[in-house]
Formats: sequence, C-alpha cells, structure tokens
Amino acid sequence: MKFIRVAAMLIVAAMAYSACDKDDAAPETEFQFTFDGKQYSSHSTTAFITDTIIAGQKSMVIDGVTSNIHDHLQLIIMSPDDSLLVGTYSGATVSLMPVSDTTMQGSIGQNSIEVQISSINSTRAEGTFHGTLKQNGEVEKPLTDGTFKVNIIN
Repeated sequence: MKFIRVAAMLIVAAMAYSACDKDDAAPETEFQFTFDGKQYSSHSTTAFITDTIIAGQKSMVIDGVTSNIHDHLQLIIMSPDDSLLVGTYSGATVSLMPVSDTTMQGSIGQNSIEVQISSINSTRAEGTFHGTLKQNGEVEKPLTDGTFKVNIIN
C-alpha cells in the first residue's frame, strides 16, 4: 500500500513538473480594425521592420489576410528617425484590398492613420490605431478599433 502512495505521489509530481515546462510556441498574433461598420481581422499576420528609402528612417510593416482570404490588410508605420519606440506615430498608412476580385477597388488611408505603439522590442510589437480611409476614391470613412499584437520577423 505504501508503494502505491509513493508511486501516485511521483506521478502527480511528474505531471506538475511537465505542466510547468516552457512552451516554445510563438505568442498569438492579432491585427484587426473596424471600417465602414464591418470588422476586419487578419488570420495570417506577419510583421517586419525595415529601413525606408529615406535615409535614417525605419518602418514597421504589418501584413495579413482575412480568414476567408477575401481581403488583404496592411499597416505601415513610419518613424521620424532610425528607431521605433513606444509612442504615438502620425502619418501611418493602412490599405484594405480585395485579394481575388479584381473588379473591386480597395480602400486606402495614406498618412491619415495615427498609431499608438504600447510595447515593442526586437521580437514583438503591440498597439492601437485609428484614422480614415478613402474607399474607391469616395469620401473618407472612419477606421476605428484598430489593434495589433504581432511577432516581428528578423
């Protein structure tokens, strides 16, 4: 009987130890916003930081497609210098383009998006954004509730 108790305690201890093992999976990503009353959410999101064509500036590009692969979403954040840090960035660009329907034009918010980066390091960035997009060259419409939590590809 004593052997069964000891064996049971060892099994419980082994289960507890294995449950505490570090998970090597990358953190979940999120890239979404609401435009013209419809919510768009990226199913497959990538992000990278690159030098811009303007010397001494960096940009972060967040890119994805919706789960039905109908729409392509992209956010480009430009820094005024060679670093991207926590803070507010005006003049970002968002594009929302159909993937396969070539008869439809997309929506673009060029230099009309404000981004608040709340956390950033060499591997991950998080923040919010809002602004306006022009749809098919029409009047501007609001983009709201924009959020991103992305893993940065090096």
